[in-house]
Amino acid sequence: MNEPTHPMWPLAGARPGEIVVIARWTPADGSRERIESALPELVRASSAEPGCLGYGVLRPDNGDIVLVERYVDQNALQAHRDSEHFRRIVQERIVAMLASRDVTITVTC
Repeated sequence: MNEPTHPMWPLAGARPGEIVVIARWTPADGSRERIESALPELVRASSAEPGCLGYGVLRPDNGDIVLVERYVDQNALQAHRDSEHFRRIVQERIVAMLASRDVTITVTC
């Protein structure tokens, strides 16, 4: 699991005004393995976006999956949401396998 002190922590080096997204996914019964198998491609593609400054996956002990994402600005976040890989991996595959999905968007101070 990525910890805040780990060099790959998505918020390392965050500057005021950047957009941070925290998405908490609760997999539906029996779907966790299929969701997990889609995550490496999602992380790779999202991390390669020009406006993405960090993209990490945390796996708390309660079985949820938490994504911590950081973008240069609101336009970069929108570009992520409009991307082909977000549509194909998250919207078309993963969302249907979730019991719940909570997304918080904030700006760093």
